[in-house]
Amino acid sequence: MASCSGLGCAAALISIVVGQLTPWWALVVVPLGIFNAIEVMGYFAYLPVVVKPYVLVSAPTDAADGEQHEEEGQRRGALCWQLDTGGAVKESSPTVVDGTVFVGSWNFLLWAVDAATGEERWRFRTSGVVAASPAAADGIVYIGSWDKCLYAVDAVSGRERWRFRTNGLVRSTPVVADGMVLFGSNDGFFRAVDAASGESRWQTGVGKGVRSSPTVVGNSVYIGSNDGFLWALDTASGQVRWRLKTHSGLWSSPVVADGLLYVGSPDRHLWAVDTASGHVRWKLPTGTWVKSTPAVAHSLVYFGTSDGYLWAVDAVSGERRWRHKVGVWVRWAPLVANGTLYVGTNDGRMVALNAVSGEEQWTAETGSPVFSTPAVANGVLHFGLQNGRLLAVRA
Repeated sequence: MASCSGLGCAAALISIVVGQLTPWWALVVVPLGIFNAIEVMGYFAYLPVVVKPYVLVSAPTDAADGEQHEEEGQRRGALCWQLDTGGAVKESSPTVVDGTVFVGSWNFLLWAVDAATGEERWRFRTSGVVAASPAAADGIVYIGSWDKCLYAVDAVSGRERWRFRTNGLVRSTPVVADGMVLFGSNDGFFRAVDAASGESRWQTGVGKGVRSSPTVVGNSVYIGSNDGFLWALDTASGQVRWRLKTHSGLWSSPVVADGLLYVGSPDRHLWAVDTASGHVRWKLPTGTWVKSTPAVAHSLVYFGTSDGYLWAVDAVSGERRWRHKVGVWVRWAPLVANGTLYVGTNDGRMVALNAVSGEEQWTAETGSPVFSTPAVANGVLHFGLQNGRLLAVRA
């Protein structure tokens, strides 16, 4: 395997500056395979500028007297700790394993942070933006970078175990299954590499590139591609089982529950697809982009839309149960835990809703846009902000 160099970072920056332009310019560069242009401004958002401090705007109150249930530091939504990473925590969602929070930042770093105290344990430097979310298994953390590499890093020491070079940005979050790491790259290939050695097992061409993250269920792996195809591949061999053409490039990652696959699309629909056949069960029109990855719980599918709404729809029929306005744009996946639905918004809010009714439980002003999905562990919610802060709050 070839080693990575700083040239990957330069190529990534050029692709942003040249390709990710406003929509009318994008019509010119579509043949180059460069997509949505809004991200260009976000690249420079790694500067640790604090817009405003974290503030709990509303919290649960006692039904009898209106007093807070608990002391200030124990309220739901109360800040436990925060860490300034010095680079935007954007797209990379935290992973919490064995008391450690792993997360990537746009100043080329993978971080390991003590989940209880917020103290840094180690940081690992790549040669490009780390926008993928880390995956951890068997003492190794796997992370992709815009320097075109997938890295395997020792979870305790932060030392590199191996790296695998592709020919495109790796912003697809890897999945570990059956001794393999499965991930996509912007070079148009979806790959499986040996989890221990980093040696290639197989690769399958899936179109123009992969930003979506895979989902593995049984012996199949499901992935969306930038040219709008949804793919089902054999996990062991990479052989194509079926593919389905949607009407827009897929940024949302597929989620599977009870034989159905759910995925959002900028074509203004949430799709439900039979995992065995690839046939469409239903398509829900939303009237606006769906770049949010869905979450499934309580027989409901939850997802966000670009007009700031969070939706809950029946998982079988696609019938809308409720819709709640939570912010300006809900782009990242909501999290469901212990009957509560958590979601961050582009206008800098973290919102907690009752997962069944959609009733708002608390809202917090984060001080900066929330551009990733939160993770919960031991009653604490962990999430990153565009201003470079990693926060831990009471769930």
